[in-house]
Amino acid sequence: MGDARCISRNSLSPLPLGHIQEKTVGVKLDGPSSSEPSLFSPITIRGLTFNNRILVSPMCMYSCQNQDGIFTDFHLAHIGTLSLRGPGLVFIEATAVQPNGRLSPQDTGLWNEDQELALCRLVRLAKACNGARIGIQLAHGGRKAAAYPPFHRFEETGGQIARGIVPNEEGGWAADLVAPSAIPWKDNGEYPTPNELTKEQIKELVAAWASSAERAVRAGVEVIEIHAAHGYLIHEFLSGHTNQRSDEYGGNFENRIRFLLEIVSAIRTVIPEEMPLFCRLSGTDYVDGLLSKDPTGWDIYQVTELCRRFTPLGVDVVDLSSGGNLPTVFKGGIGPDFGFQLPLAEEVKKANIPGLKVAAVGSLQNAKLSDEAVRSGKADFIGIGRHFLKDPNWVYTAAEELNVNIRWPAQYSWMWSWGK
Repeated sequence: MGDARCISRNSLSPLPLGHIQEKTVGVKLDGPSSSEPSLFSPITIRGLTFNNRILVSPMCMYSCQNQDGIFTDFHLAHIGTLSLRGPGLVFIEATAVQPNGRLSPQDTGLWNEDQELALCRLVRLAKACNGARIGIQLAHGGRKAAAYPPFHRFEETGGQIARGIVPNEEGGWAADLVAPSAIPWKDNGEYPTPNELTKEQIKELVAAWASSAERAVRAGVEVIEIHAAHGYLIHEFLSGHTNQRSDEYGGNFENRIRFLLEIVSAIRTVIPEEMPLFCRLSGTDYVDGLLSKDPTGWDIYQVTELCRRFTPLGVDVVDLSSGGNLPTVFKGGIGPDFGFQLPLAEEVKKANIPGLKVAAVGSLQNAKLSDEAVRSGKADFIGIGRHFLKDPNWVYTAAEELNVNIRWPAQYSWMWSWGK
């Protein structure tokens, strides 16, 4: 990082940086004021106000060149671009709390000071854009860690995603994969059997999540999200399909959710009271349909009960995705239909859990559908991921479609009045 480091190794004090924007971007500029929520209405959680209901979902970029978990200039360009384009919240990608929790050797981490310094540099650039709030997702890949990036040999195979485990000679750690139970991701001989975590290791992981959250706070992050979805470590604990422990962390529902509840409590004790805490969950393991019951595995009904348990502990927003825990089930990986996961968010919203907001994700790039979801109370936030890579200006695309006037970055705004 050299001179580009944004904080002193000794003092952790920030160096000066001017604002790129003096006025907040992405806010609605005119039209009648209304108390009715909409895609472009602000929302306040624990004193932190978001300019609109649009969040950029965490998306791994697999771009740590030296396999050291340190954010690079690519991350600056990526997050800087998104932060300047008007969403209410931008999440930095799934960032590992331990080295063996990285989804690939090129993934970001937040377990040491060098990573914290690099994160601070990234956060300060995002804040200087004076638009989106900046959050980070803290994760551990469990039995699905140490895989190749999805773009590995993507062109050579004609656009096929074939990840596989990275061998040790290329930076992998097959022998150090961990999970609640010794069940491999795929039982085909190509994926190693993970090590079953001891209770001491579980406690170390809870502490690791809290330590990474502390580092994120020092770096200036405004929102923390716990990644408990997509078949990664916490999801592996939640689902009876992947958690076959016989101790207090396995078996019945109360035991399977214990690990996550301990992480929530540990993080809440080290982050500021005014900082919102999100949690991403998969609403189903897709053994059957989207809303089907799967009481010994994982389903939306257990998710709803979990939300009742962790909201009093300090979770403010549940971010609802689906799938990722069972390799033989592909539905829910990339949904072909607009809003295919929206019924999951609606199910939790119907429970009317005091103090809990709900984020819906999954093919919600149709602006009218997303706006209607917020207006009708099916969701409080709309998460967009991959579509922001295709159209970084999606916030402005949506605003135009909905006939809403919002503020562009000052450097861009005048161009749209040309010829008027």
